[in-house]
Amino acid sequence: MRKRILFTLCAVGILSGCGGEEISVVKLDHMPAQWDVRDMNSNSFETGPETWANDLLRACTDDPIPRIHEDVTVYHSYALNRKAMISDYDAHAYKLVTYVKGQQNYVICQDGFSPKMRVGLIEELPSFVQASKGVTIPTVPTIGVGTREHEERVKGSDYSDIFEVPVHLVDGTMIQVTPSLNGSITLTIGEDEGIFPLSIIEPYNAQMGVVTIALGYDEQSKEAYFFAESEGGLLSYDPIVTMTETDYFQPKQFEGLQVERVLQADSLEPGVETPLYTFSFMENGKRVTKDVRLTYTDGEFLTDESVGADIESNINVPSGPFVFVHKSPLDGKATIDYPNVLRAAGIDMSDLMDAIDEAEPVKRAGDVGAYSLLTIIDGWKGQEFQLSFKKRSKKVDVYLTDPTREQTFKLSSKGAETFFSYFPDLKE
Repeated sequence: MRKRILFTLCAVGILSGCGGEEISVVKLDHMPAQWDVRDMNSNSFETGPETWANDLLRACTDDPIPRIHEDVTVYHSYALNRKAMISDYDAHAYKLVTYVKGQQNYVICQDGFSPKMRVGLIEELPSFVQASKGVTIPTVPTIGVGTREHEERVKGSDYSDIFEVPVHLVDGTMIQVTPSLNGSITLTIGEDEGIFPLSIIEPYNAQMGVVTIALGYDEQSKEAYFFAESEGGLLSYDPIVTMTETDYFQPKQFEGLQVERVLQADSLEPGVETPLYTFSFMENGKRVTKDVRLTYTDGEFLTDESVGADIESNINVPSGPFVFVHKSPLDGKATIDYPNVLRAAGIDMSDLMDAIDEAEPVKRAGDVGAYSLLTIIDGWKGQEFQLSFKKRSKKVDVYLTDPTREQTFKLSSKGAETFFSYFPDLKE
């Protein structure tokens, strides 16, 4: 008899959990409308459509790959920026995504969570990645001697509207460097550390293509300069600086500088000092000779172990979820300021998230007020609800409607109390 009663109750839907599918309230997903997308290698940082954001938000969310062991073609880099700042420090406020192709398709990401770049595999490149915009780069930087014709062209060019000082190149010092994917190049003059124009190499820099570098010299100031010009439009003319005893880089004077280019290598191998020039100049009344060398270091990508270290180092930084109630969508038109947006009080959102997740599906919503929306943001994902209330004699019912599913949920009495404890302004 008991089994018959239970079967009847399940059949009419009076009991929950009798085989019916439970509806989850919280279903976080990517929210493209909350992001600005820009092509960082276009001439004007062209703004891309929101549809690109889905691919960019999904990028690098699987297990990281520690290395790329092949020559690759690097395509454009794309920047994601959250339109509304949701926290004083949000590790997921921006993401720089670069698409790369070798024997496999790769995606490389940088964000505020870790100083290291993260590499992931993808089945195919997104449709907005233009194959014609790719630049093929080697596994380690290549280096070679510049041509006499190129040197003469630079000497004959007028840079007065670009640089504050005239460009005076030293004959026979031009070199050409093709950067690798990820690494750094250290410059040393004798025992002194300096800064090379390509000191930091990142995937985003690949669009520079081949970089032509030469030495300049100013007889009056006795300062030497690095002239740098890339295929991608980079142009610079900066004084050579060296590290001082106080750990500060400052321009160094080279009185009576004479330079001999001694480059013999055709690539910069990791950890190997590569002779580039020999400097001869007056120092403390005597002529000295110092070797100028370059040392390349391979860059490290994020690994499973470094992910754990980053989590540990950021343990005291609020990482989400963040919960807001607001008057208009968080699409950049709204500012995360009172009274337009109310942020859930406190740091621990677990009780509020439990109250939301335990809400029950209902057929009707309440009355929509000034604060008509509730948004949950957790990492790269989020969820927006329509928020409504129903005032009763001794309590206020709280309703959340998910517009994508056209489903309304009602918080329990205890859940409503928890909700108002996080948003006390709404209880008034």
